[in-house]
Amino acid sequence: MSETLVIPRHTDGLSLFLALLNGGVIPGAIWEKPSWRAKFLARSLAWPLASAQHMQQIASRPTMRQALDLQPMLPGKIHRPYLYLGLSAAQRGAVLSQHYDFLQQLTHPGLRNAMLSAQPTELASFTGKEGEQFQITLTCNGRCEREGEVNMLLHSDGTVLAILTFAVTDHQGLPVLVIGGIQGASSSTPHERIRAATKSCYGLFPKRVLMEGLSLLARATGISAIRAVSDQGHTYRSLRYRFKKKDVFLASYDEFWQSLNAEQISPALWQLPLVFSQKSMDEIPSKKRAEYRRRYELLETIRQQFARFH
Repeated sequence: MSETLVIPRHTDGLSLFLALLNGGVIPGAIWEKPSWRAKFLARSLAWPLASAQHMQQIASRPTMRQALDLQPMLPGKIHRPYLYLGLSAAQRGAVLSQHYDFLQQLTHPGLRNAMLSAQPTELASFTGKEGEQFQITLTCNGRCEREGEVNMLLHSDGTVLAILTFAVTDHQGLPVLVIGGIQGASSSTPHERIRAATKSCYGLFPKRVLMEGLSLLARATGISAIRAVSDQGHTYRSLRYRFKKKDVFLASYDEFWQSLNAEQISPALWQLPLVFSQKSMDEIPSKKRAEYRRRYELLETIRQQFARFH
C-alpha cells in the first residue's frame, strides 16, 4: 500500500484518471504493474462515459477519495460484475457513489469511521455459554470487493466465524442496504469449531448472529430496507467467474434468506425483514424454553450495545 494518497489535488476525474495511468496515484501494489494500468485503460475505453463519470465521482467525493486508499480496486469496480448481476457499468458507478454519499451524511462519526477504516472496529461483544468471547466488527479493507464496500464479521478467540459484505444504495430517495455476499468460516477452520460456537450461542449459527448485528446496524443508521443477493444473482454466477469460482458456493443463499422470512423480489434479489421475528415462549416446547430464554438474553445484550449508535 502506498503512503496516504494526495488525491485532493486531483479535483477532476480526468486528472485522477491520468494519474492512475502514469503511476502518479498508486492505491495498491497492483497499480504498480504497467500491465494492470494498461488493462484499466482498455476497460475504461470500452465504457468511456460510465468510466468518466466514475472518475469524477471519486475525485469529487471526500469519502470516495478516502476509500481509494482502502479499496485499491475502486477505480475499476464498474468494469466487472459488482454487488449483484444485472447492473450496467453506469449503474455500478451510481451504486458506488450512493454508498459513499450515504457514509458522508452519517451523523454518528464512529460508524462513519468504522466503514472507512481497514482496521476492524468493534460494534458489540458478548460471552458465550462456555465462556468464549465473541466480537462483531466492521471494516473496509477490500476483502470480497466484488460483493460490496463494507465487511461485517463475527470473531471468536481470533477466528473469523462468519463474514458478510454489503453496500448501501438509493431506492426512490431512501437508503437500502444490499448484501452482496455472506459466508461462514474458512475451509481451514474445523467444523467442530463452528458446532462449538453454535452451541455457545445457544443454538444460533454464526451467520444468524451476524444478521442480527446487521439488522441493528441498519436500524441505527436509518436504512429503509435490507436486500440480499440470490444464488443466481451473485457476481460469481456471471460468465466471467462461473468456472473459476464454481466451487465457492458451499451453502445456498436462497435457503438461508428463506429461513429469515425473506421474500424474493427479483431473480437477483431477496428482501429481508428489518427486524427478525422471535418465537414467544408459549410457542416453544417447555423443555427448550430455558435455552431460548438464554438465547434471547444474548440477543438483548447485543441490542443494548448497538443502542449507543442511535
